[in-house]
Amino acid sequence: MKLNKNREIWINRVEEYNSSNLTQKAWCENNGVNVSALRYWIRNLSEESSIESATTPSSGFEFASVSITQDSSPTVTLEIQDVKLSIAIDYDEVLLLKLIKTLKKL
Repeated sequence: MKLNKNREIWINRVEEYNSSNLTQKAWCENNGVNVSALRYWIRNLSEESSIESATTPSSGFEFASVSITQDSSPTVTLEIQDVKLSIAIDYDEVLLLKLIKTLKKL
């Protein structure tokens, strides 16, 4: 029970620090907190959230998807948001690179 309470306290402290726009040292001096402890909890909570995000399903955001179909002419379909590219096996590499550069600018 004490461990969970301590964790909750540090979650709140890290959130307060993040929203303060102060340096770690300045925030710790203002709040009577050890800088090393703050750094430990920032790292610890950051690692926990990255583990949770890796093990939980995504929120629906998808940058791109690729599908390979077995039709009479083999193609790869690349979808980036609302743009769908069907690339034949004998594609023009230079043209594809130009197209990708153009899409990056959008």
